[in-house]
Amino acid sequence: MALFKQRAPMDVDDSIRTALEGMRPLLRIETMDIALVEFDAESGVAVIKCTGDCPDCDLSAEMLTVGIEAHLRQQVSEIRSIRFVAR
Repeated sequence: MALFKQRAPMDVDDSIRTALEGMRPLLRIETMDIALVEFDAESGVAVIKCTGDCPDCDLSAEMLTVGIEAHLRQQVSEIRSIRFVAR
């Protein structure tokens, strides 16, 4: 008997999109946006697309991606790693 019910891949996609929606207002302040490209349930890899730019931003791109990854992994336990793609 399984102790934890696994979510269907579409449920995981929806959970990722919901977590991204929560971050979107903060990123838009810096003229950025993010979206889920795909989630591979077998490997646990989420591919996230980043768009826009932040010419006056004090945060480095690396810090920003680390923050996004930490938030998503906290919100969606099925995510094992995240791969970012630009535009």
